Amino acid sequence: MSTVTVELAGEAQAPACLALLPTLRQPPAELLIARRGGQLVGAAGVVWRHRREGEGFPLEVTVLPAARRQGVGRRLVEAAEALVRGEAPGLWSHGALDEASEAAAFARACGFVVRRREHHFRADVGRAVDYVKPVVTRLRERGHIPTDARIAPLRETPLDEVGWLVSAEFGGGPEAALGFLQGSAGAGALDLDRSLAVMQGDRVAGVVLARLDGDCPLIEAAIVAPAWRNGWANAVLLEAITAVGQAGGTETFRFHCDEQVLSSMQLAEKTGAAREATAADFYRAVEAC
Repeated sequence: MSTVTVELAGEAQAPACLALLPTLRQPPAELLIARRGGQLVGAAGVVWRHRREGEGFPLEVTVLPAARRQGVGRRLVEAAEALVRGEAPGLWSHGALDEASEAAAFARACGFVVRRREHHFRADVGRAVDYVKPVVTRLRERGHIPTDARIAPLRETPLDEVGWLVSAEFGGGPEAALGFLQGSAGAGALDLDRSLAVMQGDRVAGVVLARLDGDCPLIEAAIVAPAWRNGWANAVLLEAITAVGQAGGTETFRFHCDEQVLSSMQLAEKTGAAREATAADFYRAVEAC
């Protein structure tokens, strides 16, 4: 069997690499190409910017099916590590990986460890309303929710402020987040009427970003602004989440949340939501020479 060689992809090789790495077409990435006997067998891309969660660059690796389990992927990871050494202390998986997937198994085999988990649930709308409504009602009766707090369609809120909030939570910069919000159209895009904001006066205290997945409402993200966290806004955000579910006209809705977001995890637990999948961000520290 011929030796596998890995090198930086030149301009002529970039299209072939990107064909294997479609998620890297938009962000700028350093591309690596793996060949055996002159034939392309795999590619990797390192996105040359730190993730918000911690120091390190995202890495995407793809090996052609016929060349898998032959050390090609490991060679690409090692080459990526050599590439970023001195520039970043580690590598992240490019996006969360389903923990039950072959990609997650490959990441573990290459020395990546889980740094963050995101759980995907399907919840019953009626049970969610029955859990959230009494909580919010008690808070209102006791005066813990400001009188100027309200839930509004995202389309009616200052999207530039929402862009800053989304950017602070997920990274990528406020301009990119605002462009994403303003450009939501087509299949898989956010629904700015279905998505909701928790407002206090004219300030955005939180947002629920939602869309339809088939005929089922899907909560893509639920974010409380830092100044309102661990207070009334968390409860009203849960009320907004259930409002999205009710507006869908279906018996269930889907949502996903970081395992450290206790309010959303508690919503899943208290309503008996079915866990459909668990995705994880993987990290590998770059070894010093």
